[in-house]
Amino acid sequence: MPSGKPGRKKIIIDADQVEMLAAQGLGIMDICRSLGIGWDTFNKNRKRKKEISEALARGKAAGMKVATSALMNQIHEGNFQAIQFYLKNRSPDEWSDRQEVQHNLNLKDVMQVAQARVIEGETIQEETLKLHDVKK
Repeated sequence: MPSGKPGRKKIIIDADQVEMLAAQGLGIMDICRSLGIGWDTFNKNRKRKKEISEALARGKAAGMKVATSALMNQIHEGNFQAIQFYLKNRSPDEWSDRQEVQHNLNLKDVMQVAQARVIEGETIQEETLKLHDVKK
């Protein structure tokens, strides 16, 4: 009979499976769910074993390569939507549909001007009333 305390069973994460799942575009939480483990377990293993971290990076790069290649094929075929998507995401400053206008408004100055108008308006009204009284 082996001595020692019973502990948690050791979880082995398959780096090839991580790479395959990441290549399909799954995020870390989805990969964890697919492997039946929690994020903490995945993160601890990723920090301990360089191969898990590298498999994740390779998978993400492979997925991006496939998507980019498909997009470029659509662009070469003249697909307007693909061309538009590429341009808007590659150079958003030049190809954006909407224009952004930045305007700074100093409310303190606006309030002071409005307050001055109100005060001037009261003065003008008081003078007008006085003139009416004099004319009668």
